[in-house]
Amino acid sequence: MSLAAVLLPLMVVASFDFGVTWDERSRHLYGERIWQYLRGLRPASEFSADTDGNFYGGLFDTLCAAVETFIPADRFVVRHGLNALFGWVGLLYMGRLAGRLFGPWAAVVGLMLGVVSPRYLGESMNNPKDLPFAAMSTAALYYIAALPTSYPYVTLRSAAPLVIALALALSIRVGALIYLGYFGLFVIGCAIARRTLSARQVAATAGRLAAVSVAVLVFGTVAWPWAQQSPLLRPLRALLGFAGYPYGAPMLFAGRVITADALPLSYVPWWFLITTPPVVIAGVALALTLGWTSARRPVALLAGVAAFPMVMAVAMQTTLYDGVRHLLFAYPPLVVLAAGGWASLAAVVRHPVGRRVTLATLIAGLIGTATWEARAYPNEIVYFNGLVGGPRGAFGRYDMDYWGNCLLEAVAWSANLAHDNGRALVISGDPTGIVQQNSYRFSELQFAPPSRRQHHLDVRLARGSTAGVQGLATRTDGLYRVTTHDGAVLCVVVPGPAFDNLGPEVRMPPPGLSAHALLRRVGARGHAYAPTPLSVGSVPSE
Repeated sequence: MSLAAVLLPLMVVASFDFGVTWDERSRHLYGERIWQYLRGLRPASEFSADTDGNFYGGLFDTLCAAVETFIPADRFVVRHGLNALFGWVGLLYMGRLAGRLFGPWAAVVGLMLGVVSPRYLGESMNNPKDLPFAAMSTAALYYIAALPTSYPYVTLRSAAPLVIALALALSIRVGALIYLGYFGLFVIGCAIARRTLSARQVAATAGRLAAVSVAVLVFGTVAWPWAQQSPLLRPLRALLGFAGYPYGAPMLFAGRVITADALPLSYVPWWFLITTPPVVIAGVALALTLGWTSARRPVALLAGVAAFPMVMAVAMQTTLYDGVRHLLFAYPPLVVLAAGGWASLAAVVRHPVGRRVTLATLIAGLIGTATWEARAYPNEIVYFNGLVGGPRGAFGRYDMDYWGNCLLEAVAWSANLAHDNGRALVISGDPTGIVQQNSYRFSELQFAPPSRRQHHLDVRLARGSTAGVQGLATRTDGLYRVTTHDGAVLCVVVPGPAFDNLGPEVRMPPPGLSAHALLRRVGARGHAYAPTPLSVGSVPSE
């Protein structure tokens, strides 16, 4: 617990250096509408349409909208702090679940393996949908594992935290229904194993299952107005609707452009394989081999929980994009399974030298990935392992920064350029919305739509076809590039149409500054820093 306690403030503070993502503005508006609805300022009829936006629960976004009214800071900084809090909860429950299933040593290993999972850690900072759901579904899995394995299986004491966790998960994403199904299967499996099959016991157990299910559906739709209008039916409609979501976004996969609604069978398993750290992969392999001797049931259940959504996504040809972030909730069970694998290895190795070798191997794996995270910060979500040659090997073959997180660093560099030249600059770029939202954190910058051709600087995200991202990365007029430490280009700042108006003697910011340092050299609104006074000339209005 002490390790987890130290981790929480570190994650919240780190989240301030992460950029705005694709979905955050629309999710914030959704949360504001629900916050007003809960206060009686909007009618339920505004949420009655069967649209994609209403198919999501609004808990996280409503919480952000509510907290923003009490904290005078940039809304996206507030959102990212709350996102980090949910990420921390997920890490905490990875450790708790590993400890419950495999012992105290596995609890520490589970927490540490979660921390050195770069993509989970990166998503913790600014993913408003997949990450909060993954965190709460991990908590729900813990409380399922904590249920009594003998009759009556479901007591008020064991059901209360489970209902809360499942309701919170359902309030974020409808995939919580899968975990409600896990709960039912767990109880039924225990009843069959214990042979408690008398008519009275079957009826009592069925009643408890039904009571928990109804409670989850009712409480889980409090911050989901569309589903609240029919809490027993609409969540299921949303689940079925997402499975066949018609979205044909182009993506870069294995060097070719594919569409989100026509994925190859290898898409899901390969993405998980190349974006999972070796120390986690090794732990899972150990669990699937050694774990059977000492913890057969937990290993089998965890493997099934992790594999089921992947198998179903492939079998149902589910629409997926941005890697496998929609299946992020399947990753924590893999981490717990890996912790069990390392614990199993420690249990079967009796010789002191063998134990030391095991511990040294685990520590080396943890340190290796933690070092990568430190060097990649704040762009951990572009992690790829050695199977594809790291980010540099994946560049031009796979989508890299699908969230556009790196754009904040590019915008911060632009603000530093304005600061060092003593004048405000106009910025634009692609994707326009993300560049615009990030620019609002800097008093040194003003944003203009690219169609006006009034901007001094143009920020471009390296996303698209192989030729497109490679062409952007090698542009000879690039002023600044956000790259991984092994050389993969994530985004580029190039001159805009009005750049020549700055004159020939443009002072560039000092080279080698990190994203963290760039943010702190200028007045980043949303932080407790005083804006830098500038000599602002005539700047086009937005």
